[in-house]
Amino acid sequence: MSRRAGLTFILALCSLACRGKLPPPNPASENVESRIPGIKQAGETHDRSALPALVGSLNDEDAAVRLFAIAALEKFTGDRFGYEYYLDEDERKPAIARWREWLRQQEGPARQPQPASNRQPQQPSTRPR
Repeated sequence: MSRRAGLTFILALCSLACRGKLPPPNPASENVESRIPGIKQAGETHDRSALPALVGSLNDEDAAVRLFAIAALEKFTGDRFGYEYYLDEDERKPAIARWREWLRQQEGPARQPQPASNRQPQQPSTRPR
């Protein structure tokens, strides 16, 4: 290897090392480099815990984030609820409202703790110790 080729190789390795490690995929991340892979991963794995972040991403200012979010949600439902990522914010609002309603139905009614007066007293265990 010539001296010049060796120097070029070393500079190339340094530039790769200086870039650093990419952040892990996370659909709720503020960092787009992490959010888009996280959105894609959530759609591919049907990660239901990511649904709130996916629905929230439908209103993102970045059209690419919106595109990947609707693609992931469509994998869950087979539907788009009239949503198109390229529409302006006002035109997207009705479809986003439908997605939020769908998400609310997925989460189900919030479980309210039972008041103490309605609770059944626990019976002592009758098993031998």
